[in-house]
Amino acid sequence: MNGLVERCVNVDLVAFGIIAIAIGVGALSASRHLYPRLELSEDAMATVRLLTAMIAGVLVLSGLGLVVIGIVG
Repeated sequence: MNGLVERCVNVDLVAFGIIAIAIGVGALSASRHLYPRLELSEDAMATVRLLTAMIAGVLVLSGLGLVVIGIVG
């Protein structure tokens, strides 16, 4: 061994991470266009917005985690 460190990037994890991030951001973008067309009460609209934000947040954070694990691991 000559002292060089070989790094191995797991392309599958990085790809799935990028896809998860894209789906999360796409859900937020689509919801911005869809929400004005919904005829819901304020309480129902607040619940739908909260659930959408939570789902998108989980997708983005898990996607970032997959990308980091794919690059570092």
